[in-house]
Amino acid sequence: MTGSLPASAERTAPARVRTAGTGFGRFAARRLVIGAGQVLVLLVLVFGLSLLLPGDAADVQSSDAFSTEQRAETRQLLGLDVAPVTRFADWLGQVARGDLGTSYATGGPVAELIAEPFAITAIMAVLTTLLLLPVAGAAGFAAGLRPGSLRDRAITAVSVFFDSIPDFVLAVLLVAYVAIGLGWFPATFLGADVSTMLTEPGYLVLPLVVMVARVAAPLVRLVRAGVISVMHEPYIAQAVRLGVPRRSLLVRHVAPNALGSAVQELGRTGDGLLSGVLIVEAVFVMPGVASALIDAIGNRDQPVILAIVLITGLVAIAVNLGIDLAGRRMVPRREHA
Repeated sequence: MTGSLPASAERTAPARVRTAGTGFGRFAARRLVIGAGQVLVLLVLVFGLSLLLPGDAADVQSSDAFSTEQRAETRQLLGLDVAPVTRFADWLGQVARGDLGTSYATGGPVAELIAEPFAITAIMAVLTTLLLLPVAGAAGFAAGLRPGSLRDRAITAVSVFFDSIPDFVLAVLLVAYVAIGLGWFPATFLGADVSTMLTEPGYLVLPLVVMVARVAAPLVRLVRAGVISVMHEPYIAQAVRLGVPRRSLLVRHVAPNALGSAVQELGRTGDGLLSGVLIVEAVFVMPGVASALIDAIGNRDQPVILAIVLITGLVAIAVNLGIDLAGRRMVPRREHA
């Protein structure tokens, strides 16, 4: 007996249709165009809101002893004497040439200023993603294969608990009781940088617990429901009667159908994952994008603010598009003969 379904079982299984490459291309192109438009609108809104903040970069850099002429000179040196619309258009032109502009606060290239914060945030996001599906998939499968059991009820209760507690509350509790109370892990990232994260992984444990628990909780229940649903399909019952090995049945036929909806749901929570990283960075004092954005707002550093919003928006588009494409592959449309 091989790992695949016997012919009689295959005939009862729902037929699948391979999505044409051109269909995926059109879908991806349409999503990219819509996403680019959304990012542009977001940049306009953020730039407009930054103009409503009291003062500007020249005011931040000017002391109380500055005369009116000195303040005007500072504003001219920073280019703030130019009309806001012109400044925004000039910045977009620089971006089109691959230049994110110059920081008002440091006078250095924006790209160099935000490189390390984005590296820190990227490490957190990648590690969370790598841990997310294995954790949610394993827990969901364990619960779904034995619905109603003690194991199922325990896993469901834990997932509901983590889904109901806010990120910052969980983070504060872990810092108070695990980091400070027990002393098992560092409480904050003060004094740490990218190299510290790579050489001392203990800094990452508590932030990753918060991130994975936050996003995995609803996915666990979704995988559980998918496993229960697929296990009741007629072709699964037929395969069991015909002696298909359980391992082959779960890996080749149950898993793709049960995980497909979870992957699509992950696409809908991609933006939440990104915002969760920013919250975790703020609580654990990580020198990531959240810290850089807060500093830029305090300095009224519009080029840095816009660059962070631009890159974050583009990453969100790419992540959501990739997850949507993966979900469409794993859950193809069914063909009716």
